[in-house]
Amino acid sequence: MIVRMKWPCWSGVLSMIALAGAAEVGWARPVDAETLVEKRYEWHRQKARLEVAEEETRQLTTPGVGGSALRHFQDPQSVLRELRLVLTDDYTALRNAINKLADEAQRRRTSARQLWEEVYRQRIQFGLYSEEQQARYGFDWDRRTPVSFRPTIYDGLVVVWAAVLFVIAMRFARHVRRVALRRAARAAAALLLVAVVSLPGCSDFAANPPWLIREDKKLTQQLNEITAKADAAAAVAQQKWQATLEGWVALVAVPGTSGELVERLLRDGETEVRTRLQEAVLEARLAERLLAEAEAERTQLAADYNELADVRSRSMWRASAFAVLRSSAAVVLLGLAILPYWRAQRQEAAIIRADAKKCPRCFSERLIVEKSGPPPGTTSEPARAGPRYRNPRAPQAMTPTPATTARSSPEDQSPQETGYIECQACSFRFLRSYQKVRRLCFPAVGVRASGKTHMLATGYDRVRKRTAPTIAVVQPAPSLGDARFENYIDMIMNLKRDAGGTVHAMPDPVMLHVRDADPAGPNTALVNLFDYSGELVDSSVDVDRLKKQAVTMDGFMLFLDPTQLYGDGSNVTLDRQIAKLNEFMADMREARNMPVGQIIPVPVAVCIPKFDLLLTENPIQGQAIPFIRKLLTHLNPPPKQTTIETIKARSNLVEQMLELMFRGVDIRALVESYFGSQVMFFPMTSVSLFENELGVRDLSKRTIAPYGVAEPFLWLLYMHGYEVFA
Repeated sequence: MIVRMKWPCWSGVLSMIALAGAAEVGWARPVDAETLVEKRYEWHRQKARLEVAEEETRQLTTPGVGGSALRHFQDPQSVLRELRLVLTDDYTALRNAINKLADEAQRRRTSARQLWEEVYRQRIQFGLYSEEQQARYGFDWDRRTPVSFRPTIYDGLVVVWAAVLFVIAMRFARHVRRVALRRAARAAAALLLVAVVSLPGCSDFAANPPWLIREDKKLTQQLNEITAKADAAAAVAQQKWQATLEGWVALVAVPGTSGELVERLLRDGETEVRTRLQEAVLEARLAERLLAEAEAERTQLAADYNELADVRSRSMWRASAFAVLRSSAAVVLLGLAILPYWRAQRQEAAIIRADAKKCPRCFSERLIVEKSGPPPGTTSEPARAGPRYRNPRAPQAMTPTPATTARSSPEDQSPQETGYIECQACSFRFLRSYQKVRRLCFPAVGVRASGKTHMLATGYDRVRKRTAPTIAVVQPAPSLGDARFENYIDMIMNLKRDAGGTVHAMPDPVMLHVRDADPAGPNTALVNLFDYSGELVDSSVDVDRLKKQAVTMDGFMLFLDPTQLYGDGSNVTLDRQIAKLNEFMADMREARNMPVGQIIPVPVAVCIPKFDLLLTENPIQGQAIPFIRKLLTHLNPPPKQTTIETIKARSNLVEQMLELMFRGVDIRALVESYFGSQVMFFPMTSVSLFENELGVRDLSKRTIAPYGVAEPFLWLLYMHGYEVFA
């Protein structure tokens, strides 16, 4: 099940991820300005405490007792009485003086703290303000660098979305150009489509906590460090003070009550004086530190505000530039993502436009829209008798009647479109609806009397009767060549007579409209089948316009006649056939500007006609019977069940017979040297392959059941990417 999540849900997911990252690094607890103030103040206090302890350690000296102790005096009791009075007065005076000093130091520290807190709060506000500006404009204040380009998660989403669009566009492009892609695949062309999509790194928001969190973490670390140092220094000072105090006590240490009183007085007095003095000095030192930092912060804040303004200004310009760059990159990326589909559409449209400009017969671009008859509003009969009306299959125009001309007014004589396109170069006419259909041209080429006309006529008859071996819809399209081929069909199928030779002139093509059986949607094409005369292979491409036209078509049906091998009668020899086909294929390479040795990228159906005459007019003779039996049994499925595997199996069977039919010539190597692997061999006969009629030339004694006559041009369609076989 696919769960579709709206954008607010994604925002919640991102928020939860951010909170999870915050919890992992330990800064999810709340931090405010007061916490920072207290921690910073405590740091200063510990720093002052450290300084006081170190100073005290340096100043203290342990007195040497030696012989100056009171116990060595003759009458220590009298000295103790006087000393106790003096010490009492001194400690009282010191206590009063130190109290005043401590009060003054405390007032100064309080005043300094107020000033320092005010300045430090400004520092906190500046930190928050700089963080806000940094978040808004993207600069790095810690490094004092303006904004730099950093990919964000949104950039990654754009790249992912562009990748998705690219995949979709590629699928649409393959759908649009599926015929061309299948053609390339079937021609064994290398086609590799590689899309490398990288996702940029997102900004590290989870590892970059807010300024308050970062400042709190820094202060906590500093406070822990200074506290440890202050505690260590205080312990050293305390140890040295204790040794010093013990030295002083040793000076007045006398056995007895008076000695104990003086000793206690000395200990208590010194300890109290030291404690109060430490407090006063600590307050004074703390006040000095706070005042010094307040002054330094005030000066630094002014400089930082100016520097922040400068960095922000530069970042604003950079952010604008990066926004434009990011938007442009997104537009370009999305444009590149849909480029395959757009390009495929353009290529297909360009091919159709190029075909629409050319005449299917002579390839001239002098096409006009045929117009005829009076405008709408008059009777239909005058419109059919207009000066330019012609039957689609009739080359001659009908002559208008005088009555029609007399009744026509000047307004009535304005021409109207007839739905046909006419070529001004050769007067060929075809339906205008076929002008926007993909066009393919396949000529039949071979020596005279090799069976080209019979093959095309019987193949056209199978198309017309819907018995062609294909699952595609193949139907005749109106053409000027229809009448001629209908006569051929009548002569061959009904009268059982030979159709005769083809005049060496520009032929009217047999036009077939094809709609294939592609599961992704039918593809259409207008197929033009040209019946060239045998003189074509004898002509020079430099002087014969027909040959120059034929060698540039989309595929070929090359005829090798197995009954014309020795030149008896009007026939030609096998060497003559091979030489003329070599010349024709060389002319084809020359016309296409293909270097010698490079494969010509067109499919070629090598047709072996007259299979029914192999027993009597070819050296293979009776050895052909097992092959013919296999063709009729295993390789003769119903028309709608013919597959490309069937066509390949027939071709492989013919290849096994080539050495026997054309001895001394490697036909496959000859053809593949020009066309590579885009070659298939087709056994065929326009009469029949019934075993009891094999070798009989008299058509009146034969059953007309053509075999393999439509497969060559259907295979050429298949090689151009159309799904025509089961």
